[in-house]
Amino acid sequence: MKKRLGSDAIKYIAIFAMLLDHIGWTFLSFASPLSQIFHTVGRITAPIMCFFIAEGYRHTKNVKKYLMRLLIFALVSQIPWCVMHGQSLGTLSFNMIFTLFFALLAVIAEDKIENPTLRTLAVFSCAAATIFSDWYVFAVLWSVSFFKFKTEPKKLFLSFSAVSLMYSGYMFYLNLEAGNGPKKSFLYVLFTLGTFLSLPLISSYDETKKPNKKSRFVFYVFYPLHMLILGIIKYLIQ
Repeated sequence: MKKRLGSDAIKYIAIFAMLLDHIGWTFLSFASPLSQIFHTVGRITAPIMCFFIAEGYRHTKNVKKYLMRLLIFALVSQIPWCVMHGQSLGTLSFNMIFTLFFALLAVIAEDKIENPTLRTLAVFSCAAATIFSDWYVFAVLWSVSFFKFKTEPKKLFLSFSAVSLMYSGYMFYLNLEAGNGPKKSFLYVLFTLGTFLSLPLISSYDETKKPNKKSRFVFYVFYPLHMLILGIIKYLIQ
């Protein structure tokens, strides 16, 4: 595929997909066809965010500022996250940007730690730290894969697929544990395979197209803002 999309275009597509996904979770019945479409499309967002964590690390001039920026926006986004999900601040449930913070730490570890055993331990420690966050573990592993195998497309595809299928398999297991039965559980997790829809977008990325500096914080602003608005609307119509 000819590379033709810059980071801004891909990120805006991911933002729109995330909005559809969150509308589905907030207002629609999970079993409805429209909800399933929204959730399937919405699966492209997390892998794309992970891809740009790896790319961001490659291109950042100051990784400490990058980490701090993620941490600040993770904290800012926590109240909107709780509002959208109708939960208290004390609930052990954290937003996606916390996961991206640890994903960036894992990428740094993958790049900087020479000892293979210590490197693997560091990466999996970062993954374990996300256990109570959105897209826990899987987003960390995707980010490391995008960084490690950027110049090896076949290995990247295999690594990405392994993590994606692990995610789908885990969701299937959770549905079985909830007593849904094999057939119902399979139908309930079909939408998770939408993660593979991110690959055409990622493969179309043209890093020579420089991002607009003013769009740098669009995602960071949109992420908490849209969750807050959806949460308020949900509260008002209940």
